[in-house]
Amino acid sequence: MPLIVVVGYPSAGKTTWSTKLKQAFEDKINSLEPNEVGSNLKCILHTDESLGISHSMYNESITEKSARGLQISAVKRDISKNNIVILDTLNYIKGFRYQLHCESKQYSTTYCVIQIITPSEICFEWNSKRLDTENKWDENLLKALIMRFEEPNGQNRWDSPLIPISYDDLDLPFDDIWESIVLKKGSKPNHATLLKPAIGINFLQALDKLTSDVVNQIVQFQNLNNPIGGEILIKNGDYNQKQEEKLYVHMPSTSVSIAQLTRIRRTYVTLNRMRTVDNDRIIPLFVDYLNSNLNSD
Repeated sequence: MPLIVVVGYPSAGKTTWSTKLKQAFEDKINSLEPNEVGSNLKCILHTDESLGISHSMYNESITEKSARGLQISAVKRDISKNNIVILDTLNYIKGFRYQLHCESKQYSTTYCVIQIITPSEICFEWNSKRLDTENKWDENLLKALIMRFEEPNGQNRWDSPLIPISYDDLDLPFDDIWESIVLKKGSKPNHATLLKPAIGINFLQALDKLTSDVVNQIVQFQNLNNPIGGEILIKNGDYNQKQEEKLYVHMPSTSVSIAQLTRIRRTYVTLNRMRTVDNDRIIPLFVDYLNSNLNSD
């Protein structure tokens, strides 16, 4: 059932609000009649603490990757038609939120992002007053994570609907949240999010080669044509394409550099090393990811 991704700076009050939200869901569910929508739901809250993820795991990219693996494994384990899953972790990386969105869409469930908006100086103040040393962030790490924070954008599918909560708000916008994730139907899975078993042992090689081929096609188009804007028809290897399945990259009205394309490709490859898809879906998935990233602003 619904997946709620809580986003915000470290020590911004995310867990306080997430705990209030879990209680609000439980109170609402218990107040419903047996046949009412949502009456059969159960709310599950995952935090870094409940998943055994220490603050020190965010010091290094390797250990942080392991932390994200634990987070998404918990989501995969608990997503079902009867569960509301709240993921209260940093979730500060845009690509990771995209991956969570894909997991939600695969199960045809609803999804929303709740951003806890707290000024950085307040985060430092609250962190300094923590009595529990295990939950107290190292000040340098706190500063680094705030600098690396990738702000949610409600125009992106993986950040929508985006529900902001200010640190000094008195009440949860619970009615908005209930409407977004319980009363609305989830998105149907499409080619860009449907997971299938990988074919063959050369998946990682194919992932690297085919995404590079797409980038090369875009670069060649830019060299031969107007480098700004337009649609680029992407060849999908040797796989047959019906007219309605032809793949187009929609270039934005601003200049796109090779470095930018390469950066998007590397992020996509990193995300999909953790997934299993058929080789003939690699290019369609990547084209969808390119369109989302190139036209998100």
